[in-house]
Amino acid sequence: MEKLDEKEESCCSIDYEHHKEIFERRRRAFLEHPEEAVTVHQAKIRLVKDHFKEAQVSGGYMIACDEPTKRGGTGKGPAPLQYLVSSVGF
Repeated sequence: MEKLDEKEESCCSIDYEHHKEIFERRRRAFLEHPEEAVTVHQAKIRLVKDHFKEAQVSGGYMIACDEPTKRGGTGKGPAPLQYLVSSVGF
């Protein structure tokens, strides 16, 4: 694997203390009000053509997915599995 230069490495650093503070603040809030700890995520999916689909998600975002042409899609977006794999890193 290629070594990152100083600029690339600094963009990818994680402030663990900051994230720990946020996590602890949310944990305490959920313990005090467990009924508010439930979140609901929804998406409205539309089949555009063949494998090409669009999803409207909260925040007004539109996400498209497709399959490569060699798998019968149009290649206009990442395949659903690519989103799944990427979500692990997000």
